[in-house]
Amino acid sequence: MPPTITEFQPPLPLDELKSIIVGFDALPTTDKKATIDRLVRIHPTTNVDWGPGWRYRRARRLKAGEQPSTVDELIWRKDAPASLGRANPAGYDVLYLADRQDTALQEARVGDDLAVVADFLIRPGCSVRIAPIGELIRIHRTGRGTFTGDHSEVITGMLNACKPDEARSLLITDAFLRQCLVGHNDYEVSSQVALSVFEKLPVVTAVAYPSVRQLGATNFVVRTQGFWNNWRVGSVRYGQAHHLGMGFYKFSDTQGVDGIYSKGDLRWAPVDNPEKTLDLDPPWGPTT
Repeated sequence: MPPTITEFQPPLPLDELKSIIVGFDALPTTDKKATIDRLVRIHPTTNVDWGPGWRYRRARRLKAGEQPSTVDELIWRKDAPASLGRANPAGYDVLYLADRQDTALQEARVGDDLAVVADFLIRPGCSVRIAPIGELIRIHRTGRGTFTGDHSEVITGMLNACKPDEARSLLITDAFLRQCLVGHNDYEVSSQVALSVFEKLPVVTAVAYPSVRQLGATNFVVRTQGFWNNWRVGSVRYGQAHHLGMGFYKFSDTQGVDGIYSKGDLRWAPVDNPEKTLDLDPPWGPTT
């Protein structure tokens, strides 16, 4: 018989793990980060190949009269070091994306404001490696993972094959790392989870995690290094966003980008239906 998950990658003994969790809040930040790094290295990090077929959104809240003119204004900042975020340390360049437009607007703290939303697509024939944080505990609690889909039953069987206390330790670790990432707003600590995953698994280019601001939604933090190898801009829309309540939005006075020039300059056009998106055909990416 092949080894079980916990035989192949043994978790911490339950008593040791419990002691770590109980004492975690009292630790100085440097020790919290070291603890997270240790747990990520021990833990079997779920990661999947993810291909085309979905749109991933990034939103910016704008000032009165402001309108982006280039792709550089839609992506990560290139004119200054990256600031500390929930899933990135200061100086570590990433691009934050959301699963839907409403999620992106919530994450950008848009109320009734001017906003721009860019859609990003995975290129045809390409895939990215995504590590979803908390996938194992989600499968255990709900029977189905967000990213493992039809493989969830197989993973459940693999967990059931483990010794009970070892399975508990594995699941508690998975839940604890999720909590470290999304259960508070101390970004010095939360960013360590994603950083540790990126350092452990260089093949992973995106970490997925539950949105704190949008119930049931998912965010992605994507490494910028090599980003355009796998990604393209699918559409860009601009207008007055109106928050209707509970994380739902509608747009008015909408414009869309109907073309992007080779150097990334945006060509704006009016849109007669505020619910309509002007899709770029083909999606845009920089030329080398």
